[in-house]
Amino acid sequence: MRKTALVLAVLAVFPTPATADERPQPRPGTSHAVPLYGEFVRPYDAPDDDPFAPGHRGVDIAAPAGSPVHASAAGRVSCSGSVAGNPSVTVDAGDGIRTSYSFLGNLAVMANDELKHGDVVGTAGAGAGHPNQSLPPPLHLPARRGEF
Repeated sequence: MRKTALVLAVLAVFPTPATADERPQPRPGTSHAVPLYGEFVRPYDAPDDDPFAPGHRGVDIAAPAGSPVHASAAGRVSCSGSVAGNPSVTVDAGDGIRTSYSFLGNLAVMANDELKHGDVVGTAGAGAGHPNQSLPPPLHLPARRGEF
């Protein structure tokens, strides 16, 4: 009985990953959903004082090439193309939050496209590489509010 209760509690906290046909749903009380299910490989790590100082302003998630990457919220695509040589999409959610999806395998949207929550913005695949070569290349997923 204890094992069953523990398994049910874990499933309640960690939702089952969506398939390619399912749109990840935001948790109650939140405005954004997980854009991609995969292996969490690098956390957010930005400096406190200087917005231009070195850091890692997002999270990295490794997923199999071709996995759909979903818009975490509805919004308008403000950028779709190559950023520093990396296929990337940025979505302005209209709530002051801009989400970006970097190192995509391919792009599925264009600038000024209006997206619904969960629309596919591209696929996993390009990646930036990762020291753990047993994982696929990760996508970089930052979210920001304001200028930085």
